[in-house]
Amino acid sequence: MIIDIPTKEDFYSSADDMVNEAWEKISNLAHEYYKLDSTNQFYLSSEYFTDKVVYGLDQYWHHARPKLISALTLVLQSVEFKLKGLIADISPYLLITGSTKNIPKADENGIRSFTQFHSIDAQDLIKVYEVFGDKQISPKFKKWYEDIRILRNKFMHTVDKSSDINPEIIFKGIVYAHNELNQGGSNWIWHRYRYKASHSGGGVDFNKDEISGDIFEMLQVHYELTGAIYSCSREVANEIFNYDKSVDSDHCKKCVSVMAEFEYFDSKDIDDCLGTVQKNKRSGVYQCIFCRNEYEKLPESIWEDD
Repeated sequence: MIIDIPTKEDFYSSADDMVNEAWEKISNLAHEYYKLDSTNQFYLSSEYFTDKVVYGLDQYWHHARPKLISALTLVLQSVEFKLKGLIADISPYLLITGSTKNIPKADENGIRSFTQFHSIDAQDLIKVYEVFGDKQISPKFKKWYEDIRILRNKFMHTVDKSSDINPEIIFKGIVYAHNELNQGGSNWIWHRYRYKASHSGGGVDFNKDEISGDIFEMLQVHYELTGAIYSCSREVANEIFNYDKSVDSDHCKKCVSVMAEFEYFDSKDIDDCLGTVQKNKRSGVYQCIFCRNEYEKLPESIWEDD
């Protein structure tokens, strides 16, 4: 008898924890960079500008390199767990590898734990899923998965200082994998918001009078999204967030209305956020890339009721 047999939900839950940890780690760094660089731009445009008030940011991401490598590892592990979840949904026994002579020894009651068996190699996960599943993984994703595994191995198994790593690699990988392995689900940033809202208490069971995570985390995840967009090239920001950095954007009235429910919210808090509403070139309507709310025309004020 085998016990501790994992399910798709088990793997997906663990994968979600990993990828959200990676996102939070790097998006917070990215938002701090955004604030510092924005301050620099303000001083540089001032007639009272002096070199003494400008922050030196040339080494910012180099200093954060260990955190970027750690985040990359978490992203890859989360992808591997999601692939295992897809396979487990077909049959968890497809995850077991090795010949019959390597079967773990049972205890005195004839019980073996699934965790005692050797699992198939990460490089074989896509192959196994495609053989037994009813869907194929896109060639583009396969190429990305192989490239990111090679990059991770360089960092993990050698002292490789020549390979570059930057926040864009992390953000692109997170959104790219989410879209490929969660088809039909919500967009990544909304998924992140729901995850963060449900984990807002940090494991502490506050009383009912405390503010809900849905309210408190709305602004925090907008900060994260701002940092991510600012760290990405125009091309990548457009690809993964559908955000054009070359055109104007506005704050979303619906999102801001949620933020404003927080007792200590100040209108100045959104000064550290990029606007999330831009005109959709195909539909011609204005859409928020965060909540997907649409506006035929922009509201005259995000603070006043319609």
